[in-house]
Amino acid sequence: MAAVDAQQSNIRALSDKGIYWYERFRFDLAVQSFNKVLLIDPANASALRWQGLIDLARGDVQAANVWLGKLQITHGNHPFAIELQQAITLAGEKRQQLAELRYLADSEKVPADLPKKLESLLPQAPLGEAAVQIYKLMGRTAEGRAKARPIAIDLVRRFPEDKRYKALLAVLGAAARPQETNRLEITRNAAGNNTRGSSTAVKPADLVTQPSIAPTESPPTPDTAPELSAFEQGQQLADQAQRLIEAGDKTSAANKLQKAVDLNPAYPWFRYDLATLLDDEGDVGSKQSARTIMDEGLSQNQGQEMRFASALLAARQDRGADALTLMNAIPRTQWTEGMSALEKRVTYGQYLASLRPLEQEGQFNALAKALGDTPRWRAEPEIQSIEQNLRRKQQVRVRMSYENALIDGDEGVSKINSDEIPLQIDLPLDFEKTLFVRADTLNANSGRVNLATTTNFAKLGTTIPTDPAIASDRLDQNFKGHVLGVGLQTDQYRIDLGTTAGDYPVNDWVGGLQWRTNLGNGSLRLELARRMVNGSALSTTGAIDPLTGERWGGARRNGVSAVYYEALSPTLDFVGIARANLITGENIPDNTEFNLQGIVGKTVYQQPGHRVEVGASLFLWTFEKNLRFYTFGQGGYYSPQAFGSLSFPVTWTGNMNGWSWQMQARIGASESREDDANLYPLNPELAAAAALQGNATIETGGPGGGTSTGLRLALERQVMNNFVVGGYFEIDRSEGYNPDRLQLYMKYSFGDFFELSVPPEGVAPYSRF
Repeated sequence: MAAVDAQQSNIRALSDKGIYWYERFRFDLAVQSFNKVLLIDPANASALRWQGLIDLARGDVQAANVWLGKLQITHGNHPFAIELQQAITLAGEKRQQLAELRYLADSEKVPADLPKKLESLLPQAPLGEAAVQIYKLMGRTAEGRAKARPIAIDLVRRFPEDKRYKALLAVLGAAARPQETNRLEITRNAAGNNTRGSSTAVKPADLVTQPSIAPTESPPTPDTAPELSAFEQGQQLADQAQRLIEAGDKTSAANKLQKAVDLNPAYPWFRYDLATLLDDEGDVGSKQSARTIMDEGLSQNQGQEMRFASALLAARQDRGADALTLMNAIPRTQWTEGMSALEKRVTYGQYLASLRPLEQEGQFNALAKALGDTPRWRAEPEIQSIEQNLRRKQQVRVRMSYENALIDGDEGVSKINSDEIPLQIDLPLDFEKTLFVRADTLNANSGRVNLATTTNFAKLGTTIPTDPAIASDRLDQNFKGHVLGVGLQTDQYRIDLGTTAGDYPVNDWVGGLQWRTNLGNGSLRLELARRMVNGSALSTTGAIDPLTGERWGGARRNGVSAVYYEALSPTLDFVGIARANLITGENIPDNTEFNLQGIVGKTVYQQPGHRVEVGASLFLWTFEKNLRFYTFGQGGYYSPQAFGSLSFPVTWTGNMNGWSWQMQARIGASESREDDANLYPLNPELAAAAALQGNATIETGGPGGGTSTGLRLALERQVMNNFVVGGYFEIDRSEGYNPDRLQLYMKYSFGDFFELSVPPEGVAPYSRF
């Protein structure tokens, strides 16, 4: 039994040493330790697993598969075999897919479905290196972090000796033990006997768990074993420090490491352990103290190992240039595998860092040029992912929908039953600019004017219903045509120009210029535009007077707008909107319009694939003139002189298995005021003629308002990678205004991908741009 215990103790010590060197990129020394383990126990599952992981770190997938074969033959479906198999999968067949997900996790806006995509990478729950990579990336979203944290806790329970899971749990924000709230006070004379006589103090700091693996057996202390060398005492102190870290006593652990450094001022790795312990705290002072510890080591020892250890710290502090400078002082012939691996990692990291700003700022042409100028990294998965995204920006896309809108009202006058078929074709010109073509069909149907009941329309109020001048074919106020346009769009701006065409009573041009920029946690969008005014056939397409055949209406908003968005916190955001317009049209008076809107949204529930948000919206609106009626010269659009509403929406947004959806219900209340309206505002003679017939010439205004409700349901499905279908239905119910709208749509790419929109995003008609 004593021999067996001694053997196990030796295996543990060798394994701990192998892991220690593995973490420091000294793969040569790590292999030596695990080879010794296998000499003692040729079937040791942990050592076989680590040999495979080392070969993967060296980039040798074939050699790693040899170790996997040995592990599976000896131990079957052992957790270590599963771990190595998963690591090989992520380094091989799933390498590109993992790189794409890592790229998304590092993007400015992390996709909500990132955790689900990460979970689908492997058929089994991740273990070991795969678990660390996948669950760290899942932690980039609140939903993913909430799901990954209990899994990490379970892994710590199942594998208590594997420090990687404890480090993962710390990254995911596990609750700290009470001891971890203590402040550190580390000084150069912490051991009570400063062997170098230095009085320089290290800045106090709270520390997080150090992920290094340390021996598990507790040796005697240096004070009771004076015959041990300074290095042996330092090694024992470092071992004790690791166990103290695991127990949550970071202050005592730091003091142990400081003693080890004081005993061995020229040895790099005790310094490195102390420096990383400080660096993990994350604040500026602690990071500077960590750097000072290694700089002092360089003053003691300019050798290869000290420079490499200092370079490792510089790399983890994102000081890539410093790391390269430290290593470049070492002759290349003396470089270890770890140094070469670190140089590649740092150089590649610097290259990626130079690409990120180009991508975030939408400079995709410059990004493509930078990729083409540096072919060295073209085989790296992150670069391949960037190139794939660039290729997708050059794919021709088609968006098309069918939409029906209903608004109750008088036949031929205020009623509307419109059918629209929006069609947009996107033609990329380069990696940034896309030419888009709009060819929408719009059928605006109001019905047939009923002469027996309608006097408040066109000039009919100025005559009698049996007037032979009234043309029967003009009583039908149904018009068919198209809204055509062309535009140019980038991530920063959009410019378009279009016109209506067909048998509309009024055809006129539309267009606009839109510009967007990021502002810290927010964004600002400004627009100068001329757009159609929806609400009735009269305001949208114009109308024809059945008595004279004259045309009027076809209103257009000419103005400016600003939309500001800011994420006040991860669960609270704000949108502010301001608009000012001059509304013009054919044979109708000009009218000025102003509105302000403020929207606050608060996320109250969030889980992977689900988010529930409550909000509040305040809307203020005013027009110079009341032109909401349908006589000749009126505009046919709602235009109160004062309007205010407060509404409260509740929104559920989700996505799962290629589906996305959004449901919104809202209630609100409003108050309004309208001035009296001249029914013939441009022609007093018409007003006089209407008065002779005993018909009204003025509509009396006054206060209005009441409660309102609304419901919107939207659903989208990714049928294929490059084909998406969806639809939405919405209703509004308030006093005097009851519109319904239904849209079915499809989106298709002539390349390999069209993204699923979360929430669903239909195809907005050009008439509502």
